[in-house]
Amino acid sequence: MTKHGILKVTLASPEIKIGNPLLNVEPILNILNKTQSGLTLFPELTLTGYTAGDLFFQDIFLKQTLEALEKIIHETKYQGIYVLGLPLKIKDSLFNVAVIIQNQKILGVVPKYHLPNSKEFQEKRWFQSGYQSAFDNVSILNQIVPFGDMIFKDKNLDIAFGVEICQDMWAIQSPGNNLALSGAHVILNLSASPEIIGKSNTRKTTVIDASRRQLSTYLYTSSTFSESTTDLVFAPHKIVASLGKLIYEDNLLQATEFVTIDIDIEAIRFQRRIDSTFREEQSLVDDLKEIEVSFTKTDDYEFDYKFNKTPLLPEKEDKEAFKIANEIQVQGLIQKLKHLKTSKIIIGISGGLDSTLALLVAHQAIKRLNRNTLDIIGVTMPSKVTSDHSKSDALKLMQELGITYFEIPISDQVNLHLQSINHSDKTDITYENAQARIRTLILMDLANKYEGFVLGTGDLSEIALGWMTFNGDHMSMYNVNSGLTKTWVQELTLYHSKNDYKFIKNILESILNRPISPELKADQKTEDSVGKYEINDFMIYHLLECGASEEKLSFLVEKTFDLSKEEANLYANRFLNRFYNSQFKRQVMPEGPKVLSISLSPRGDLRIPSDIKRK
Repeated sequence: MTKHGILKVTLASPEIKIGNPLLNVEPILNILNKTQSGLTLFPELTLTGYTAGDLFFQDIFLKQTLEALEKIIHETKYQGIYVLGLPLKIKDSLFNVAVIIQNQKILGVVPKYHLPNSKEFQEKRWFQSGYQSAFDNVSILNQIVPFGDMIFKDKNLDIAFGVEICQDMWAIQSPGNNLALSGAHVILNLSASPEIIGKSNTRKTTVIDASRRQLSTYLYTSSTFSESTTDLVFAPHKIVASLGKLIYEDNLLQATEFVTIDIDIEAIRFQRRIDSTFREEQSLVDDLKEIEVSFTKTDDYEFDYKFNKTPLLPEKEDKEAFKIANEIQVQGLIQKLKHLKTSKIIIGISGGLDSTLALLVAHQAIKRLNRNTLDIIGVTMPSKVTSDHSKSDALKLMQELGITYFEIPISDQVNLHLQSINHSDKTDITYENAQARIRTLILMDLANKYEGFVLGTGDLSEIALGWMTFNGDHMSMYNVNSGLTKTWVQELTLYHSKNDYKFIKNILESILNRPISPELKADQKTEDSVGKYEINDFMIYHLLECGASEEKLSFLVEKTFDLSKEEANLYANRFLNRFYNSQFKRQVMPEGPKVLSISLSPRGDLRIPSDIKRK
């Protein structure tokens, strides 16, 4: 049910019968007995249906509802917490409520506060608002239980949730906001929502925004087609959003009876510790009563839906995201060029991915300023181990883009330098770094000669892993790629090849299809040393955005990428060692624009000492 702060939850939309609550026991029990989640959410007025109308007034109907509830409580084999909706009579008034249950015990009853009463909605005909109640406890099935706003919390595991019902989410002052500020990490919404054109998208947007505003996970489930269709058709819409991002959605056209999702509670706790606005607002609300609950911690945890392998990347068809990423890079460089006025751009072009993307950005920036592309000075600096393919692509790229370009071989300079320090080993790290530093020296001196500045090319993944030579490719006057991970660089280059840079598509595809390598020694492949960039970028996200520990990173990598425990442990340990041991390089890294939700700038997102001791 839960492990490493990950909680398994189920959203259900059972097919019910209107008019006899006892007929709805079986479909609800079938769902409960099939799921192994820690928390299961059902729709609004689950036991009766939302469209029962004036049957809500009938005493026999209300008694059958309680009888149905009692049968479910005593017959289910489900060990987790489940939330059912029903009408509840209290002192001859009816309330539309959510009943929270675990192990035959009713933990609490939460009323609906905002009752819609316009157009197709007539809830005030039958129900009282929770605001009109003057009691804190109610008797239900011979149990005295809390009534009203409350938080349900497992104190040992630090997991808390709150409940609101349908229209409460849409209100200006949503109960969910107070629940979140009072400590609820998850907000559950039982709903019954008729479908019309455009409403599903509005509903989804509202759920996503609630999770963003509340720094929570928001679970929403609605009743299904089995509601009365006299005048309306109800949609079994299920939505899960966390921290402003959509995790799961089904809708009218792809409805499922129930779905089980894994949500990261630890990520919510981490973001709340970071967010100063949330912390300040917490002091403005009164604490709600806490009801103790218990989730089962298990070592044998399997994901129903695997975590996104590329959480930092947009969908491939999301052209808008790629346009915005490119625009941030270009505008960042344009501002630098405006400040430096006539300064030329000096850039090292290796024939690799990072320098290619940086050159495309520079090309766009110069053209938008109506300057001659010859003001970009590209330099390819082959050594003995530079491949013919890389050198050829570098030269073709610079020629096709119409920039000034030089080819300056560095083998003799590297040999002379190594001789001057009495170093003969041509395979070690000194040999590799000497090449990188000679190249940077050339670029810096060319910047002096041509009154320009050196444009950096290293990406966020390399910066995170320390895969850069200190005072070599690590250094520049401005780095347009520092806000993008390697997987982003790949996808953005591919995007350019299909759009504004179709005329060099063959060159870009050649660069994209070649193994990633700094080419500082023969047959070198970066991923042989640091592991696959897709996995490293996944860990960058879960470390910096979700606060994952080494043990959790290993667990997530194992389950998401189908690795063995040993392989996953190696990835997590290697990544964290490289990440923390490389902070000294980041402390003096050049300026560059933030593009994603995370950044490694020591002046912005990441402020840690370089002498940190991790173990």
